[in-house]
Amino acid sequence: MRLGIVDPLRSDVVDAVQTCQKAGIIVRMVTGDNLDTAKAIAKQAGILGDDGVAIIGETFRKMTPAELDKILPRLQVLARSSPDDKHILVARLNGGLLPKTKEEWLEEHPGKDFEKEKDLLLPGYYDEWAKSRNGVGEVVGVTGDGTNDGPALKAADVGLSMGISGTDVAKNASDIIIMDDKFSSIVKAVLWGRSVFDNIRKFLQFQLTVNVVALSITFLSAVAGYKPPLNAVMMLWVNLIMDTMGALALGTEPPSNELLSRRPYKRDASLINLPMWRNIAVQATYQLGLLVFLLNRGPEVFGCEDGSTHHFTLIFNAFVFCQVFNEFNAREIGDVFNPLKMMHKSPMFLGVIVFTIIAQWFIVTYGGDFTQTTPLTAEEWKITFLLGGFSIPIGFIMRQIPIDEDPDSFAGIVHDSMPTAQKKSPLTMAIIVPLLAIAAYKFMEIESYL
Repeated sequence: MRLGIVDPLRSDVVDAVQTCQKAGIIVRMVTGDNLDTAKAIAKQAGILGDDGVAIIGETFRKMTPAELDKILPRLQVLARSSPDDKHILVARLNGGLLPKTKEEWLEEHPGKDFEKEKDLLLPGYYDEWAKSRNGVGEVVGVTGDGTNDGPALKAADVGLSMGISGTDVAKNASDIIIMDDKFSSIVKAVLWGRSVFDNIRKFLQFQLTVNVVALSITFLSAVAGYKPPLNAVMMLWVNLIMDTMGALALGTEPPSNELLSRRPYKRDASLINLPMWRNIAVQATYQLGLLVFLLNRGPEVFGCEDGSTHHFTLIFNAFVFCQVFNEFNAREIGDVFNPLKMMHKSPMFLGVIVFTIIAQWFIVTYGGDFTQTTPLTAEEWKITFLLGGFSIPIGFIMRQIPIDEDPDSFAGIVHDSMPTAQKKSPLTMAIIVPLLAIAAYKFMEIESYL
């Protein structure tokens, strides 16, 4: 009679590995099991593919840094590994703990000849590593539960230890403790990490637009001989909208599973990408053009005295409503136009918008000498509201400008299920001019009505 013992994979592992791979994340397995066992488990989990490389620790340790670099993109299984192999692999990927001086190298390789063997022994040294990668390493996450995983967890950009089976050494060396010991929880950590990164970008996109417009209108009004249309109290309120309110609204946006359909960013990727610059430039151009128009033609259009409190209150009100509506645009940083997406899951965003509108009404109506504002008529409220509301169609139009994110800013692997960059169709591009014409017509209609 033959008896076999099998340690089955947890039910969530296969799906979690597949989700990570779809998100562009390279999943590698480092284990002490023999090669055949490791390969069987890796294939069952979906880690080892047809073109993947599986080697044992003895072969790994004999490699030179240059030889290892050649197989690193395809290295998926490292079996029969020693406690140091995991640490060496992480150091070679992100370069975080590589020796930077001859003394550090000799301390890591006692009794060796630095001049003769510096390019032969793993994990290599920093200057050689940086030259082969232009100084940019991979962002590495490591999971582990044993005491011998401590050095690798410490060397990783993000160390994840197991809360149930993990040792105290592993937990202390890690950045995140997975309380349920499930691999699928790593997917959640990735999802929330990408959500936080995108929320920071959304806030920056919104904040820079406000800053550019506020500073530009103040400068242009001074050049034109006007006193600043936005006084100190108004600017404080605008900054409150931009910083505190904007951070609360855009920084608390919930994650969506679409975030796992793109590749991870390189560590040196710009925080403000090309589509964001496009969005900032277009929105700032519209808002600045509107404020310049109101500064020059506002008295004629609304029948108020040039440079009066009434005149500047109209400019202030239109500017604030531009920010209110542009906050909806800032919820997306790419080419997707869906300002109401998942709005039911963003109570903080809705609360901030409602609070901003109510507070704006209160400031304009009852601010008086303190804010140097004067109450507006219902018609003036409606018009300034609509002028600010034009930020929404502008948000659609600007996303038709064909500017894609730099592909070199992404790391990881390209998966077949990842969406490709969508080219603007001729039909969509043909819509832009009519929309601009309609917007201009409506703007002139408002002027003529007044």
